[in-house]
Amino acid sequence: MANWAELPHDLLTLIAKRVKVIENFIAFSAVCNSWRTAATKENFDAFSPQVPLLMLAADKDSDDYREFYSLSKQNVSRIFLPEARGPVECFPSEGWLCAISCIGEMKLLQPFSRISIQLPSLKALLSLHGEEAPKEGEWHCIDKAVLSASPSVTSDYSLVISRFGEGSLLSFWRPGDLNWTNINFKKFDGISTMVCCKGQFYALTFGGEVWVFDIACRSISKPIVEPRILARLRDDDVFHNPVHFYLVEISDALFILTRFLHSNGLGCYHTVKFNVYELDLTKAKLNKVSTLGNSAICLGRNGASSIDSSAFTIVKPNQIYFTDDGVDEYKYCEGGGGGRDMGAYHLDDGSIESFYPGLSLSPICPPTWVKPSFS
Repeated sequence: MANWAELPHDLLTLIAKRVKVIENFIAFSAVCNSWRTAATKENFDAFSPQVPLLMLAADKDSDDYREFYSLSKQNVSRIFLPEARGPVECFPSEGWLCAISCIGEMKLLQPFSRISIQLPSLKALLSLHGEEAPKEGEWHCIDKAVLSASPSVTSDYSLVISRFGEGSLLSFWRPGDLNWTNINFKKFDGISTMVCCKGQFYALTFGGEVWVFDIACRSISKPIVEPRILARLRDDDVFHNPVHFYLVEISDALFILTRFLHSNGLGCYHTVKFNVYELDLTKAKLNKVSTLGNSAICLGRNGASSIDSSAFTIVKPNQIYFTDDGVDEYKYCEGGGGGRDMGAYHLDDGSIESFYPGLSLSPICPPTWVKPSFS
């Protein structure tokens, strides 16, 4: 082992630059001190594709560690993360978490470096609409938190929050802002899904309307955020059934995933199938597709993201790795907690198999996908 530790630094740097999976890069850095000096942020390609990790539910409120399940290594790692201890709801986006505590404190949290960015409070967010902050333990009605870009890569980013009051309401925050800014948008049928694609935010309502809006950088004193409708979709199979919707970008195109659930009427449910449609904004229609090509999709509570499966041996193409996001349902499921409805859906034959061997439950923050990244 001593011989390995004595490898020239220049050679170790060349080796480190060829490691593309962040989990392997972290393992590389743990070999010894000389290897750790080569495993710097500058020697890792921050834009190389990564397999998301499954952040499991917190086992207990007093635990300072959170567990992450790796698809590629098929094991669980414990990461010291006291900032996410207790009843903290986490919305993953761009490798970060929008973490909301039971007392209404909000922050952006990088789970692998523990760097945090303080956000205006939930009380400040609700005050935009003349509402009072919920009491401890009450549901705060936030259902989406989407970043335009990773704070690890740029300071020119924005965070959009979707919450449900008298309909779906949108607000945003940018670095340096002292408070949330309201977006002139209110839909009584509710926002089903939201995604940021090429710097623009897209929202799909339960009624089949696709909206888009931009948020100006801080150099513009008066950011004009006026959502505009792009399409009104009509598809009985999609919008006249009890399904969950997801917007996802694949190879610069937007796709809609529909997730069909079966309920036993007692609060318990499970996913039975997915349909995938390419979104044609020019003709305002959906084109059903039967294959994702080399892509796979990870989806959960806060949205969906695509993966190029050809870059990894463990990720299978044409497959959807889904986690539990039945916010309204799992709070009433017998036994409590979301996290029961997870699996890998094969789009070619409609079969579903398990990808996680255990059971991880939480009524507040069930297992969800987090993209590993440096900060």
